[in-house]
Amino acid sequence: MPRAVLEDPEGGPYAAAGTLRIDVTGASLRLSAAQNARVVRRVLLTLSRFGPRVHRVSVRVSELASPLGGMDRRCRMRAWLQAGDGIGVEVINGRIEAAVGRAATRLAARVACVLDGGSVGAAHALEGEAFPGGGRLSPGPRRTRRPGRGVGRA
Repeated sequence: MPRAVLEDPEGGPYAAAGTLRIDVTGASLRLSAAQNARVVRRVLLTLSRFGPRVHRVSVRVSELASPLGGMDRRCRMRAWLQAGDGIGVEVINGRIEAAVGRAATRLAARVACVLDGGSVGAAHALEGEAFPGGGRLSPGPRRTRRPGRGVGRA
C-alpha cells in the first residue's frame, strides 16, 4: 500500500500534528508510481490549507464498467479530522486524474463546511447533492412573470 507522509520539520502548520498521512490504493487497477505521485500531490495541494486539523486521508481508486460501454474510474476519498470525524466523497469520471481532482475539491469543500461549524449534511446541500438520508433541498417558491399581471408567485 503506497503511503505519503507530509512532515514539516521547520515548525510550519503541521508542526503541532506532526504528519499528514495519505494512503493511496488501487482496488481493481494498478497505479503507476507517477500516477500515485500525482494523486498524493493533488490531495496535498487541496487539503494542506487545513493544517493539523486533518490528520489522515485515504484515497481509493478503482475501475468499473460504464453503463454506456467502456470503463469509468471511481475515486473514493475519506479524511479524518482531529476531532475524530470522518468525511467521505465519491466521484466517477472517465480519467483517473479528473476523478481525483474532483474528489479532492469536494472533500475540501466538505471539510471546510464541517470545520466552520456546519455538518456533513449541510456540505451535501451546498453541493446540490441529495442528503445521505434521502431527499433534496427544495429551491423554494419560484417567482415568475405572468403576462399583464406583473411579478407573482407560481
